[in-house]
Amino acid sequence: MSGTGKLRTYLGSAPGVGKTYAMLNEGWFRAEAGQHVLVGWIERHGRAETRAQLRDLEIVEPRQIQHRGATFPELDLDAIIRRAPDVVLVDELAHTAADGSRRRWEDVADLRDAGIEVITTVNVANLVSARDYVATITGTGAVERVPDEVVRAGEVILVDPAPEILRDRIQTGRVFGAAAVGGALAEYFRPSNLEALSALGRAWMDDAVDAVGQSLLAQLGLVDLPPRPVVIAGVSTSAWGEAVIRRAATIAQDNAADLQIVHVEVADGLGHGSREALGVYRELASEVGASYAEVTASAPADGLADVARRAGARWVVLARHRSRLNELAHGSVASRLRRLLPDAQVIEVTP
Repeated sequence: MSGTGKLRTYLGSAPGVGKTYAMLNEGWFRAEAGQHVLVGWIERHGRAETRAQLRDLEIVEPRQIQHRGATFPELDLDAIIRRAPDVVLVDELAHTAADGSRRRWEDVADLRDAGIEVITTVNVANLVSARDYVATITGTGAVERVPDEVVRAGEVILVDPAPEILRDRIQTGRVFGAAAVGGALAEYFRPSNLEALSALGRAWMDDAVDAVGQSLLAQLGLVDLPPRPVVIAGVSTSAWGEAVIRRAATIAQDNAADLQIVHVEVADGLGHGSREALGVYRELASEVGASYAEVTASAPADGLADVARRAGARWVVLARHRSRLNELAHGSVASRLRRLLPDAQVIEVTP
């Protein structure tokens, strides 16, 4: 047997969700199908369901290591490689040997290098990209870590039962002993924590941990999210506003920004074109998920600049004048905006 063995990981949204049960169940079916399956390491946690699920699977006896005058059992890597199974089941991927000399995910890498397929388990809380979010949300502190790339190197199956199902399992003593049930339900396994852990598990599968993690911290009042960037679309009563709004909406979408559509009414008491277009722009604002506002100012550039400053806008989008004569007579709105808003990007759209 040679080459790199396959990897399959049962990823648990929380402890006790049933990932070890699922791993053992798959191993038993593989054995029934004729594959040579060994259990390299199993954590029973005193759970009757886990013991029962072992059925007649063969367990490789652990090796014993000495550390600070005590003896600790650890996975026997050499014994498994000598046996050369088709598949080995290795529970608790995040475990570190008592003497700190070895991490279990390193053992798994060696097993795969020996051409052995590995089925393993790990919790979201142990993955490097998610562990700090989990620690902050649950208040338990950081736990042993597994690099994300180790798990992503193979197939991942998320084990993520509904929070009420997991809490029922805890309440009925299928996860912890009776003495620990009350504290577990009141602390780590409270519904808000389980919902957050479930969301982080799904986010990890979608490679979106940071976005979801930051959002969860804000929702739970654990940290304030930085304000979203803002795009201003300046529209007049001309028919050119739709092109401006469409361009601004694209910029907002590409940069996860909020979009504000602004019409500046010049305060000289004179009408400046039909206002029918503004009704169209209000409807378009709703369509693209933008806010709409009308302000009064002495000049369009001054009004847009004032709104942009208050919003902290990073982009201002407006139509380019068609008339060079108009620009010479009255000055370019865009050029004045660039002077008034040196930190913003002013973008002109040619209708």
